Amino acid sequence: MLRLSRRVEYALLALQYLARRGSTASVREIAQAYCLSPEFLAKVLQQLARAGIVRAQHGLYGGYALRQPPHHLTLATIISAVENLWTGLVECRTSQERCALFQYCTIRHPLSVLENRVRAILESTTLAELVEPTHVQ
Repeated sequence: MLRLSRRVEYALLALQYLARRGSTASVREIAQAYCLSPEFLAKVLQQLARAGIVRAQHGLYGGYALRQPPHHLTLATIISAVENLWTGLVECRTSQERCALFQYCTIRHPLSVLENRVRAILESTTLAELVEPTHVQ
């Protein structure tokens, strides 16, 4: 099944926290808020900083803060920042050699369409949508 990695989950939680806070927050503060591993969270935030999504502030009052407004950050951008490669739903989209059934496959095209829809959702959904209060129905 389609599932976000723990690295992506940490990134989304941290960015949601920073967006709601509106100012700098430390790794420890964010980790405590969500019961996350501070060591792993620090690595994820460093990746986000290298990608230009957050800025790192060093010193006594250091931490991380968003570089741009939440409505400018798409989930696709965030995922790309912490995952080296979007592998997609099926391997044959990226490498035909990996699939012995490639020439006989009848599901490749429908799954390709589905993958494009998922990608479009990730590219059109912003961090701001994760910050807004959710209403469970």
